[in-house]
Amino acid sequence: MPSAVRCHILQDPAHEPRLEARHFSLDYWRNRPGTEVIASGRGGSLRIDLDGRGAILRRYYRGGAVGRLLSDQYLWLGRGLSRPWREWQILERARRAGLPVPEPIGACACRSGLWYRAALITAFVDDTETLTARLRRERLHRGSWSDLGRLVKRMQAEGIRHADLTSDNLLIDSQNRFYVIDFDRARIMNRLDDWQWLTLYRFQRSIHKRDSKAALNFNEDDWQAFMDSYES
Repeated sequence: MPSAVRCHILQDPAHEPRLEARHFSLDYWRNRPGTEVIASGRGGSLRIDLDGRGAILRRYYRGGAVGRLLSDQYLWLGRGLSRPWREWQILERARRAGLPVPEPIGACACRSGLWYRAALITAFVDDTETLTARLRRERLHRGSWSDLGRLVKRMQAEGIRHADLTSDNLLIDSQNRFYVIDFDRARIMNRLDDWQWLTLYRFQRSIHKRDSKAALNFNEDDWQAFMDSYES
């Protein structure tokens, strides 16, 4: 007999009405007004209208070879160790530090036997596009690259190790202010070490990779401005 599914939900106490497991299903939202597919990430995300508030619903999916076998299933080790609970804690830590990250609204982990599936809802950041999209359209001023270098340095000084810092996971608004998104698999580090340089390498590699597919308005002077600010 299949194991019963039990869903655990974490929610911002200020949000009304209360969220239910159905609110974390992509199928529940697909044909509703205001829903838009966000074509990024392994499984994609949805922009949804959550009682008049813009939000992003993201399901958790695996990548790599394991993802072909267990695309959206994870070993259950308790709510506190589930993907959405851990990402929620990282977002809250970042927000307390004054870092520009999305506000978490709700998290859900549905357990069946030894495995669980999960999703996270965060507030939609208005008036933004990915750094990738901006660089495809125009070049950033040197001052913007300096701002980004300081932001990444601040984030790492708070001990936050972003697991996938790419130009797709950095948003920029019309005032050239940056936001960091997608803290899945992020970790809190007790001290600075080689991990911080690996994060920077991941970011630089993501820009070159996207540039090889469709030219970006980016050159090594831009990277140098980023690094000068980061190292200052």
